[in-house]
Amino acid sequence: MSRSAKTAHSVIAAVKDDATFKAVALRKRSDSLEVLWARSMPIEGGSWEAFASECGLSAESKVSRREPQGGEVSVVGLDSTAVAFYRIAAPSVGREETAAIVRMQAESLLPLPASQIEVAWRTLPSTNGTADVTIAAARRDYLHRFADEVRPFAPQLIVPACEGTARTWHETFGERERQASIVSIGVRHTQVCLVLNGSVANSAVLDMGMTDLSAVVDGSGDRPEGAEVIERFVQDMRTVLTSFGWVESAPWPVFLLSDGADGVDRIVEALDKAGLKTRVSVPRPQTLGLPVGLTPADFHRYREPLGLGLMTLDAPATGLDLFGAIRRAEREKKTRSAWHSTTLAAAVAVVMLAVFIAVSVAVDFASEKRLTALVGQPEFKEAHERQALLRTVARYRPDVLGLLTEMGAGENPGVLLDGFHFRKGQVVTVTGQADNAEQMWKFQANLLGQKGIDDVSIANTSVDSKTKKVRFTMSFHYKNFTKKGAEL
Repeated sequence: MSRSAKTAHSVIAAVKDDATFKAVALRKRSDSLEVLWARSMPIEGGSWEAFASECGLSAESKVSRREPQGGEVSVVGLDSTAVAFYRIAAPSVGREETAAIVRMQAESLLPLPASQIEVAWRTLPSTNGTADVTIAAARRDYLHRFADEVRPFAPQLIVPACEGTARTWHETFGERERQASIVSIGVRHTQVCLVLNGSVANSAVLDMGMTDLSAVVDGSGDRPEGAEVIERFVQDMRTVLTSFGWVESAPWPVFLLSDGADGVDRIVEALDKAGLKTRVSVPRPQTLGLPVGLTPADFHRYREPLGLGLMTLDAPATGLDLFGAIRRAEREKKTRSAWHSTTLAAAVAVVMLAVFIAVSVAVDFASEKRLTALVGQPEFKEAHERQALLRTVARYRPDVLGLLTEMGAGENPGVLLDGFHFRKGQVVTVTGQADNAEQMWKFQANLLGQKGIDDVSIANTSVDSKTKKVRFTMSFHYKNFTKKGAEL
C-alpha cells in the first residue's frame, strides 16, 4: 500500500452479509495505519439507519463525533449476490469505444433490456491487440433502493463487497499469488472470486453456505448426507471455476478463506477427497507491517469492509462503481431544484440586462468599424479557412462509436461478438457466435436494417463440437469509410 500521504485521512467502510451488518473505521497517516473501531449488528430487526447510529453517524451523535484531521469519507459494499460478473476479450481501443462494446455485450448476456440495468467495467493490460474486460451488472431498480437504504452512511462510493474481500486477501492473507481463486463461505452463500493482482477479475455466488456444510464442519462429512452436500458443492465449484477459464491440467491455486478454526480445514479435506484440490488461507496481519489492533479472526470476519477501506484510502477510483448514473441523476435533480429556486433572481437579472444592453448599444456602434477592419485582414481569412478545414476533417473521420452503436441496435438474443476489425478503405469484419443459425441470420438482417451499413455477407460458419454454438464471420461496408479510395 502507498503510505506517502502527509496528512491524516480516514474512512468508514460498511457492508451487510447474510446475517450481519459490519463496519470498520480506518485512519492513515504518513507512517501508520490505525483501526479506529470495528462494529457489527445482527440484521434481524436491524436496518442501515440503525446501524449508522450504532457507528456514530446519527444526527444526534455528529456533534460529539471526533473528525480526524484531513477529513473522513465513507464507502459501502453492495451485496455481491445482486451483481452479475462477466469477463470478455475486447479490441484495444479507446475508452468510449470499449464502453460501447461492453454495453452491447452486457445486453446480449443479460435477460433484461438495457434500460433496466447498470454496468461498470475495467480493463486489464492488453496483449496481442486485445484487452480482458471485467464487467459488473445489476438491476437499476435494485441499485436505487440500495442507495436509498444506505443514505444514512452518506457514502462517497458504493462498490461490490467482494472487491473488499479480494483486497484484504491480497494485503493480509500472505499468499502472494498473481492469479488465484478465493472462496469466501458465508452463512447461506459462498462467493468465488478470480483475483488478479488484488482486483476481482470475475466472481460468482453459490447458493450454499456454512449452514449447508455444517455436516462437514462438525466432522460427519463421511455420512451419506455429508457426502451428498460435498458432491454438490464440488460440482458447483467446478462449474464456476471452469467458467473463469480454470482447467485441471494447468490450474491456478484455489484458496478457502479461514479464520483459523477447524471448520474450513475439514471442508478442504473433504474437497480434496472429492478430487478438487484447494488450500486454506488464513489472515496474517503482520504482513501489513503495522500495528492495526485486530486479531486474525477479526481480519477474517471484517474482510469485506477492511478491504473496501484500504481501497478507498489508496485509490478511490479503482472499484467497479455501479452507481455513477444514479449520482448523476441526483445531481441533475438538485440542479433543477436550484434553478427553480432562483426564478425570482433571474427576473431581476433580466431587468439589469435590459439596462446593460441600452448602455452597450452606444459602444457597439464604435466597435462595428473596428470589426469590419479586422475581417479584412489576411490573418483573419487564414484562421477562417483553417476552421472550415477542421470541420471537413471531422465530418469524414470514421465514427467507430457510431458504428458500434448501430451494430448493437435491434434485438440480438444469443449473439455474442468477440472480434472486430475496422480500418479505412477495408470492409468491417466481425466474428462471434450464436446459439443457432436463425439467430445468426437475424443478426445479419438487423445489420442490413441500419442506415449506414450495407453489403452484409457471412464469410464462413462452423459449429462448435462441444457447445453446439454457431461460430461466424461477417463483413460489411460502413457508409463510405470502407470503400476503396475513401477520402481522408
